[in-house]
Amino acid sequence: MLIEYAFQNFRSFADRTTLSMKAGAQTTLNNNLIRRDHKRYLPSAVIYGPNASGKSNIIMSLSLMREIILQGGIDGNAPELTELEICPFAYNAASKPMGFDIAFENGGRCFQYALMIEVEPFSSREKRRIVSEMLAMSNGKRLVSLFMRDERKVSFQRTKPVFDDMLGGNEKLLNELEERINKNLDPTRLFLTNAFKSIINSEIADAVIGFFRDQLFVVSDFTLKSTNLMFSMEKLPGADFVAWNRMLDVFVKSADFGPQKIMFRSKKTDDAHTAPMHLVSLYDVGGKQVMLPADIMESRGTIKLVDFAIPFVERFAKGGVFVIDEFDSAIHPELVKGIIALFNDPNVNKEGAQLVFTTHNPIYLNNKIFRRDQILFVEKDHESYRSVLYSLADFGSADVRNDQNYLINYFKGNYGALPYIDFAGLLKQPSGEEKP
Repeated sequence: MLIEYAFQNFRSFADRTTLSMKAGAQTTLNNNLIRRDHKRYLPSAVIYGPNASGKSNIIMSLSLMREIILQGGIDGNAPELTELEICPFAYNAASKPMGFDIAFENGGRCFQYALMIEVEPFSSREKRRIVSEMLAMSNGKRLVSLFMRDERKVSFQRTKPVFDDMLGGNEKLLNELEERINKNLDPTRLFLTNAFKSIINSEIADAVIGFFRDQLFVVSDFTLKSTNLMFSMEKLPGADFVAWNRMLDVFVKSADFGPQKIMFRSKKTDDAHTAPMHLVSLYDVGGKQVMLPADIMESRGTIKLVDFAIPFVERFAKGGVFVIDEFDSAIHPELVKGIIALFNDPNVNKEGAQLVFTTHNPIYLNNKIFRRDQILFVEKDHESYRSVLYSLADFGSADVRNDQNYLINYFKGNYGALPYIDFAGLLKQPSGEEKP
C-alpha cells in the first residue's frame, strides 16, 4: 500500500512535490478509506490539469523510480533506463539533484526509501551518480533508519530492535562490513539492491524490492509499449490461464462489450513456459467458432480494459497500487466509475488496493464519488515553467464544502488548473500582409 510519494527536480517539477494517500479530517464518505493500525489511507485518487501542466510527469517520475530500483542503479547502459530518459527540471540556474522519496506498507511493515541522483540536463547517460540513499523501517511504533548513504559513504544505524535484524546485532562485524563496503561503493549502483541485499539483510531488501516489483504497477507512455503488456509465461510462471480466461469471460459480459468471447491464447513455441500470451476474439459464425486477433477486432478501449482486468483482480486479492496515466482514455466514463467504486468499497477492497489516475474528464468531480482529499490538481506557472500539485482539501472546508458541486466550481475557475484558451489569433491576418 502506498502511503506517500515525493519527488523533486523532475521535468516540470522543480520543487519537492508530495502525492499523499493519507486521509484528511473529512468525515463524509468514510467508506472511501483504508484503515490500518488506527490510521486512515485513501484507496483512490484522481489528478486533473490542463494539457502540458505536468500530470503525466508525476506518473513518469514514479515509473522512473521503480525502474531504477528494479535495475539496481542508474548505469546509463541499463536496458530499461535507456528507454526512460532521466530529465531534471531544465530551468534551474544551477545543477540540483533529482530526488525520490516513498513510504509504503508491505507484508504488514512500513518502509521509507529515499534516493537522490545527480544528472546534467540533456547530458549523456555517463554523467550520473547517486548523491544519497536512505532506508527506514517501522519497529512497531515509528520508522527507524537502517542505513544512510551520503556521496560515497554508507553508515548503518544501531537503533534497536531493528539493528538486531541486521547480522544478528553483531556490531563488530557490521563495522568491518561498513569499512569494506565504502571502499568498493559504486557511484551508479544502489546500495539497497546490491550490497545490502547480498550481505546485510536479504529479507528486508526483498520486502522493499518486492513492493516495486509485485505491488506497484505504473502505466504510462513510458511503460505501455504494446497491448497485453502484463501477460507472458516468462513474467508470470505457473499462472492459471484457465482461471484467467474464465475471469475475462465474466468481465466481458459484465462490461457489455458484445457477443464475442475475449481470451488469452499462447503461441506455440519449443518452450511452453516462455510462450507469450496474446488476446484473441472468438466469434460464432454459421455455427463455427472463428478466432481473430483482438487488436484487430476490438476497440482500443476494450483492449485497454481487458488488458487491465487481471491485474485489477489480482490487486483486490493481494493488495497493491495501480497508477495509470489517462486511465479513462477511450473508455466510457460509466465503466471507469464502476471500477472506482470497487476500489472505494471496503467490502470489496479488503486488501487495501489503490488506484491513482490522471484524466481530463470532469465527470469524476463529484462529491458522491470522491472525497476532497482524493481530488488533485496540477497547474503550471507560465513564467517559471514550474508545476505544482495540490488537492481540493487544501482549499479548506470553509471554501469547499462537501455538498458543493465540484464540477461547476471547477469550470468557474475556483480551483485553478484550467487551460487558457484563445484560438482567435490563429485566424487573424498577419499585419502588413495582403490578402491573396
